[in-house]
Amino acid sequence: MDGSVRLVEFGTGLNGASGIGARPLICAAGGIKHGKYVKCLAWSPSAPLLATGSADGAVQLTKVLGQPEDRGNTSEIRLENVRTMHLPGAIEAMCFLDNGNTLVCYARETPYLSYFDLTDECKQTKYNVNEAVKGFEDHVSFAIMHLVPSPNEKHLAAATDTHRNIIFKAGSSKQVRNLYGHKNDGFSQPKIAWSQTGQYLFGNTQEDSSICVWDIASSSIVKRIDRSTGGHSGQIRDMFGSPTSDTIVTASYDKTVKVWLCTMC
Repeated sequence: MDGSVRLVEFGTGLNGASGIGARPLICAAGGIKHGKYVKCLAWSPSAPLLATGSADGAVQLTKVLGQPEDRGNTSEIRLENVRTMHLPGAIEAMCFLDNGNTLVCYARETPYLSYFDLTDECKQTKYNVNEAVKGFEDHVSFAIMHLVPSPNEKHLAAATDTHRNIIFKAGSSKQVRNLYGHKNDGFSQPKIAWSQTGQYLFGNTQEDSSICVWDIASSSIVKRIDRSTGGHSGQIRDMFGSPTSDTIVTASYDKTVKVWLCTMC
């Protein structure tokens, strides 16, 4: 909670592991440091570039230079601060689009998504998230807590702190779908993940430990994966959908991580 970002190296045989091992990366010349605690981060899909967002409204872009240098039980890495942007609220969610050329951020208490063009000096474009409700474009009725692009990057899924997940057309304010049937509030940790085909969206719910599966075409929940069907016994705190395979990964407060074969795909 001190505003620092820690990096870890994973690899075969690290620290004496027979399989995949891990060891901390020591950052030369300091490392990544924010004025307040970090709330979200995202890796570029096309470059060694890490975006981090903080409760103080700062977004830092940090480039990893070269490969880690072996220091025994640790490794040393060199980092370069590329740019720092400032938004008027805590950074709750971010993701990369356009093969890493665009960074999308949401700041709490703002009615828009900020698109930063990394090919044009991080030029900012704002897209209002309430444009569908005419006359209330500046009203803030929810916070976006997780952003995930669809596999073809034509759409952007947003998990909110209300009982609502929204599918936006990427690079616009257009709401393509609104997904309901789960429960979330300001104290929950809403998370979402796409299926590889983009046909389904997976998400957690505050009411129990189940995974909700929405069919995008019908906007309805078509399946719930709960404890009785091999799901988690505690609430899900994070999830990830692989863009290259039919797998979903979920992490829970029950201290387990589960890898799912997405039979819905």
